[in-house]
Amino acid sequence: MKKYEITDIAHPDNPNLHRIRAVADLTEDVLAGMLGGYVECCDNLDQEAWIAADAIACENAVVCGDAILTDHAVAKGNAYVGKNATVTGGATVQDDAIVCSGVVMGKSCVCGYAVIRQDEQTLCAPIIDGSARVYGEISGNVVCRGNAVVLPGTKLDNR
Repeated sequence: MKKYEITDIAHPDNPNLHRIRAVADLTEDVLAGMLGGYVECCDNLDQEAWIAADAIACENAVVCGDAILTDHAVAKGNAYVGKNATVTGGATVQDDAIVCSGVVMGKSCVCGYAVIRQDEQTLCAPIIDGSARVYGEISGNVVCRGNAVVLPGTKLDNR
């Protein structure tokens, strides 16, 4: 069942991006007729996920599952934001990064071949905040904030 449509409302700075509109009630907060964020094409957002406010999913990025992009968050490149991940504030998920769980917020950036996921046993999920930059893999009860940098090849796992 189709839950959103792409409108003719173009982004003020990028005419290739268009706002979405809910065509069915998705949650108690997302009702039919409500406008969401911006996508470049229908491949950027599956029918289960939602992009709110001025958030953007573009290029080959995919937002799916119960994931939410909100505020001024951006998913671009070949990024994947799925399952129950939340990307908010001015955060960016780009390149070939994968965010399957947790919260990415502030002005943080998950990029390169980074992977953010919850620990399957404890169900704890990472929080990325501030101006943190994540290029490595993070899972479990990990908080990266401030100007933290997780370099490529680094694996942080805290059950």
